Amino acid sequence: MSPGPALATTTGTVGPFLVAKLRALDARLGEVAPRVLESAGDEDAVHDLRVALRRTRTVLEVGRRVLGRFHADEVRRAMRALMRATGDLRDEEVFLELVASIAPPDAGPPDVQAWVDARRRRERHLRGELARLLHSGELDRGRALLDALLAFRVDPAHDRRVTKFARRAVDRARRKVDRRSDAQPDDPDALHRLRIAYKRLRYTVETLADSLPDDLAALAQPASRLQSRLGDLHDVDIAVGRVRRARTLSSASRAELLAGLASVRDVRLAAYLRELGAAASPPPAQAVGTDSLRKTSTR
Repeated sequence: MSPGPALATTTGTVGPFLVAKLRALDARLGEVAPRVLESAGDEDAVHDLRVALRRTRTVLEVGRRVLGRFHADEVRRAMRALMRATGDLRDEEVFLELVASIAPPDAGPPDVQAWVDARRRRERHLRGELARLLHSGELDRGRALLDALLAFRVDPAHDRRVTKFARRAVDRARRKVDRRSDAQPDDPDALHRLRIAYKRLRYTVETLADSLPDDLAALAQPASRLQSRLGDLHDVDIAVGRVRRARTLSSASRAELLAGLASVRDVRLAAYLRELGAAASPPPAQAVGTDSLRKTSTR
């Protein structure tokens, strides 16, 4: 669901629409950040902070032509360090879970256990780094810049009818998916770029859903599912790279871990291909407006 109050968007302009979205997200950031600091074990808090940051930066990116490119980009940059910190922590957590699924803790060779212990220490370090950034006022500075941006009236020369703006924004995001839709299953970099394109499409649609026709609003769900499947593949590909670079692993341990990861990747690749097939043949109620996703699935 897109954040913010329900708005009358059929006749309104995009400036007030974006401002309302950003004010709601700013309030969300203010609610979530203290939870991260109050409880180190509150995994939902870290997740909620990451999502609120990502959505805020997405709205700023989508609306930069209306809000002002320079100032919108400045706010996005101010939140970049925190976004990276939450992302790095999430990646390490997922990596440890993935390795544990193929090499149960305290049950593998000593070199694997030692390597996993080192990765756990890194996860704790990343968690502490996130807390340090919050304590140092990194989020407060970003929110202060956002508040300053929203205090100014949107330049009428840059404002647009919200329905027209929304359609064009979604069209641009769909074209990015189409340009990357020839990604091959054995090309991790191309799949990663396609995942980013789907993520951009998903968040663009979710941000503007209140002012989109049903056919375009319906793009969010298949884009979200494909993004998720590609994200699962990306997690495995990242893990493969880390195992290959691990200097403390023996050749036998490395080979065993890589074989386990290859099996996991096969399962996740099959799930992704099934999702592509579902996008290619949507049920009648969802058929309208998924042309871009259907084209993607047949390439």
